[in-house]
Amino acid sequence: MPSPSARSGRSERLNALRRQLILDAAQRVFERDGLEKTTIRAIAAEAGCTTGAIYPWFAGKETIYGALLEESLQRLHACLSEAAATGDARTAARGAIHAFFGYYAERRTDFSLGMYLFQGLGPRGLGRDMDERLNARLRQCVDLLGLALSRTKSWEAAAVEVEQMNLFTYLMGLLLLQHTHRLKSLGQRAEALLDNYCHALEQR
Repeated sequence: MPSPSARSGRSERLNALRRQLILDAAQRVFERDGLEKTTIRAIAAEAGCTTGAIYPWFAGKETIYGALLEESLQRLHACLSEAAATGDARTAARGAIHAFFGYYAERRTDFSLGMYLFQGLGPRGLGRDMDERLNARLRQCVDLLGLALSRTKSWEAAAVEVEQMNLFTYLMGLLLLQHTHRLKSLGQRAEALLDNYCHALEQR
C-alpha cells in the first residue's frame, strides 16, 4: 500500500497535469478565437472537461490568460538571459535583439497575449497583484535588453535606460508589422530591417 507521502506526491502530479491540460487547451482557443471571444465553455470543450473542472484552478479566462502570459514571459526571460550575458560583448546587443524578435516571431499567440496586457485588459480582469507581477516580469525582460546594450556600448546607466525602452518599442512595432503581414505588403523583410537596426546601433 502506498505511503501517505507517495499518495500526496501522486496527487500533486495529477493536479499539475490537470492544470497544464487546461492551460494548453486555453492557449489553443486563444490562438483560434482571440482573447475577447474566448469563453470558459470553449476552453472546457477543448480540454475535454466540464467548466466546473476549471474553476478550482482559475477564476475566469483572464486568470488563465495571466498564467499563460506569466509562463511566456518566464520563457522569454530565460531566452534573453543566455543571449545577453554570454558570447562576445561586441555582439551582445545584436544577440539579445535577435533573441527577443525570434522568440515572438515564432510564437504568434505569445505575442498576442502580450499585446492584450498593453491594451489594459489585465487590470480589469486580473486584479492589481497579477497585473503588477506581469508588468514586473516584462520589465525584467526589457532590463535584459539593457544589459546586452551595456555590454556592447560604453554608455552611462541613464542612456542605457532610455535606449532599452527605445529598442523595446522598436521590436514590438516590428513584430506587429510582421504578424499582421504589413511588412510583406510594403515590400520589406523583418530580418533585413533588424540587421540594419543592429548595424546602426553598433556604429553609434
